[in-house]
Amino acid sequence: MTMTPLRHLLVASLLCTGLFLSPVSAFAAEDSAASEIHPAIAQADAQREKEARRKRYLLLFPAAVIAITAGLVIITRRR
Repeated sequence: MTMTPLRHLLVASLLCTGLFLSPVSAFAAEDSAASEIHPAIAQADAQREKEARRKRYLLLFPAAVIAITAGLVIITRRR
């Protein structure tokens, strides 16, 4: 019976984590037919998406350099 508070703490932490990681409800998103998106907001969203895509590509570059370097090291050590 001494494990009961620990079990309650574990269940509470799991529930809190589940609520934290849950997606935004459908009620929070506005209906696109009911309200128009301002052009400046749409342009800012597009710019943010471009920057996010650019950041992903910039993360691929160092990974590719490391992979090529490791491949060259392995090839030269085998010879």
